[in-house]
Amino acid sequence: MVDEGSVGHRTEPSTVHLREKGVEQMSPTTAQRSRGTARNRTSEASRLEPSQIIAARDLLERAEVRLRESDIVTDPTDEFSALYQAALRGAGAALAVAERPTRRRGSRSAWSRLPHALPEMTGWATYFAGLSRLRADAEAGIRAVDSVQIDELRVRVDEFLHVVEMEIVRREQGKTSKFPAGAA
Repeated sequence: MVDEGSVGHRTEPSTVHLREKGVEQMSPTTAQRSRGTARNRTSEASRLEPSQIIAARDLLERAEVRLRESDIVTDPTDEFSALYQAALRGAGAALAVAERPTRRRGSRSAWSRLPHALPEMTGWATYFAGLSRLRADAEAGIRAVDSVQIDELRVRVDEFLHVVEMEIVRREQGKTSKFPAGAA
């Protein structure tokens, strides 16, 4: 069993540690006092299932692959699309650690779910959601993307994936997010 103190939380003084038996037990009075407190709920919410971490790491790796692939394509539309898909997979990685694994109800859009799950990423979600129509139009051949748009998107995607990676690390360590709101 993991001691809460090892993931950045102070252990309550009344906690009885039975180290030789590998058991951590909380005295009834402390358990009764902590039940339903904000700290207890925060601690519960910050615990991740191993499947969430695996999914987040997998999606982040896939995002980084798409980012690298965008460097080798020669068509501007394909490059823009690869960059957008990298950002989308990054959003999926952030959502994998921020949302509880449940059946999804409501919007399936990562950009609309991200601000609810991680309010500090609202700016990123707004920025990338604003590019959704351009991406769709470019892929349909209705609009073209230029090198300035691609260069800006590349910088933003790289920054966003870094923010997502730091969020995953924080969540793995049992901490809540402390990134500034919406850096886009």
